[in-house]
Amino acid sequence: MIDRTHMAVTGSEAVVAAAGLLAPFNDAGVLNPLDVHAATVIARLCGETDQRVILAAALTVRGTRFGHVCIRLANQREGVVVDGQDPATIDALPWPDEDGWQAVVAHSAIVGDGSGGEPMVLVDDRLYLDRYFRYEEAIVGLFEARIGAAPATLDAATRAALDQMLPPLVEGRPNRQQAAVAAALGGKLTVIAGGPGTGKTYTVAALLATLARRSERQFPLVALCAPTGKAAARLSEELGEFAAQSDNPAVQAALGGLEASTIHRLLGWTWGRGRFRHHQHNRLPHDLVIVDEMSMVSLPLAAKLMAAVRDEAAVVLVGVPFQLESIEAGTVLSDIVGPAADESADDSASAPISRHVVVLDRVHRFDESGSIADFAEAVRQGDADRAMGLLEGEPEGLVWVGDRSGTGFEMLWERVTEHRSRLVEIASVPGNEEAALASLGELAVLCAHREGPGGVAQWRRDIENELDERFTGLRYRSEWYPGRPIMITSNDYNLDLYNGDIGIVVQTDEGLRAVFDRGGVRVFHLGRLGEHTSVHAMTIHKSQGSQFAEVAVSLPVGTSRILTRELLYTAVTRASTRVTVIGDEAAIRSAVERSVQRASGLGRRLWGSDATSRPADPTS
Repeated sequence: MIDRTHMAVTGSEAVVAAAGLLAPFNDAGVLNPLDVHAATVIARLCGETDQRVILAAALTVRGTRFGHVCIRLANQREGVVVDGQDPATIDALPWPDEDGWQAVVAHSAIVGDGSGGEPMVLVDDRLYLDRYFRYEEAIVGLFEARIGAAPATLDAATRAALDQMLPPLVEGRPNRQQAAVAAALGGKLTVIAGGPGTGKTYTVAALLATLARRSERQFPLVALCAPTGKAAARLSEELGEFAAQSDNPAVQAALGGLEASTIHRLLGWTWGRGRFRHHQHNRLPHDLVIVDEMSMVSLPLAAKLMAAVRDEAAVVLVGVPFQLESIEAGTVLSDIVGPAADESADDSASAPISRHVVVLDRVHRFDESGSIADFAEAVRQGDADRAMGLLEGEPEGLVWVGDRSGTGFEMLWERVTEHRSRLVEIASVPGNEEAALASLGELAVLCAHREGPGGVAQWRRDIENELDERFTGLRYRSEWYPGRPIMITSNDYNLDLYNGDIGIVVQTDEGLRAVFDRGGVRVFHLGRLGEHTSVHAMTIHKSQGSQFAEVAVSLPVGTSRILTRELLYTAVTRASTRVTVIGDEAAIRSAVERSVQRASGLGRRLWGSDATSRPADPTS
């Protein structure tokens, strides 16, 4: 056993028994006990004693904790950052000489080329744990089997049905929504990408409606899924609304009967057995599998899902490649979309995958506030000067609060507390369940950090203190009170409530209850709820898949390694009418200029170049 009895200066656990090169890296907070233990076990099992190799193994394990599928040894020294630790301290660690490091790793008994059973794999300059290399290999093979040929030409009946759903031209330009549907109808793999509000879900609905309108053919067996229950419920709701608004009975019947599920539920995850019922040897029966919010799907889960789809079935992957990725390892959607997301890239038309990727670019969501879309685009492009210029210009729907002690913050604080007070008032009257849920979606506070100044904990504490003063204090000394917004933090398949679902406590004739929007109001006894937390504020990560009329984005003071353009982009695009950014110029510029760059070989292998390969994350 490894001794874990003392703490490093950074506040993370240090391992007393860590030896050789691992010890100083552990003491500096670069490696944690899991990294040290895993590398030590690998070395012992394979008889490896070279400390440079063991350090490389530990850093590779560490990389998966930060979402990397692999690492590159050459940029570890410059790329590794430890929150709260002076970069000079990291630079001063006894890093191996770069010229000889990869050479000694390549000749180690623990490293192979993927053809044997070694625990680690080195491909070019990318070092993997064998398990993640296998996942990447599987994805590449499964994708290549589906993209060997261009999507087939549609027959006359299908083309006519498609033209009824979507015009071929919009404002004189080819309609990318129609192009996406045509690709999905004629191919085995289609990726529909685009920012929030670009009509991705409508495109999916148009695809399904086109299939339903072909009266001479039977509607296929369709699976709709998403990585979270919240995203699955939203997809079901939006497709249901599309069906209800259609005047075609076939479309109403086909889409109205579809219900999305989580990927885990689709694959038949069995908690007791710890594995999926559907896999490469027991395929899913569906003819068409549609995956929403693909950016949140990790490499391992994507590999397992693709392996479970029948060879004859079609797959449609939908998502935003510019926002936060899965909290687990991988950047699957970004790697697949690759240079296709950048219209100026000149290598996006040569690779076979390019024929199967359609990026939607017309924004429909921000009609009331084009400034939100403009700011989001500046953030996505990493243009800090333009982003700051927009904030300083204070256009309609975009507000910048640079000083938490100024009048701007006071005005925002009043908006937030007035909204929360109104929630209490609405939720205190029995029969107002639907109104309470609607009011809950009016405003959200999104924070980069959970703790510290401007973090989730501080906002929650301050808001609840304010409510305690405005209303009878005794009511707010209890965990439960009308108007308390809550978020589910673990999946409950029995209740059909999932991690990330947001609801509110309301007063009913039977007492206090929790209500959630599940395509309609659903009421739950408080005692039946599983793990949950109050969400007077939430982390930006937790907000993924949610939508609000107005958001206040709270950034930490100065720079922080957690600030990235993907984080800020995700936060800003949660709003439809108004965004308030709270943070000084240094924090905003830091966020816009720093990109999450997870190391992965998937994009390079799919596109045949380094255009989408990702160096080690300089913020990890």
